[in-house]
Amino acid sequence: MQDNVQTEVLAWRSQLRKGTLELAVLLALRKQRCYGLQLVDLLNAANLGISEGSIYPLLARLRAEKKVQTEWVDSGVGHAHKYYELTAHGQEVLAAMLVAWDEFSRAFDGLTAKN
Repeated sequence: MQDNVQTEVLAWRSQLRKGTLELAVLLALRKQRCYGLQLVDLLNAANLGISEGSIYPLLARLRAEKKVQTEWVDSGVGHAHKYYELTAHGQEVLAAMLVAWDEFSRAFDGLTAKN
């Protein structure tokens, strides 16, 4: 029985990560521009459990939606990196997403409050 519960929770956590990955990426890019693997490392340092396979399709979509812009940078050492940074539109979307997140979070706080 306990194994089944753990399996269900792991599946739920995976869906939770997928649903919040865009917000996490935009938040990370608000602080600094990053290349893809750097973003994966930053998000995993925050214990979000993100894979390379999930970040690049999202970054391509964010670019298509004009939320991020890219620039190839060749540091002269190793290969060039494609850096991602927020656009003005991306900053506006992030601000609106944070309002929605705050409302959602407060709703859950109300549900989980112990009276």
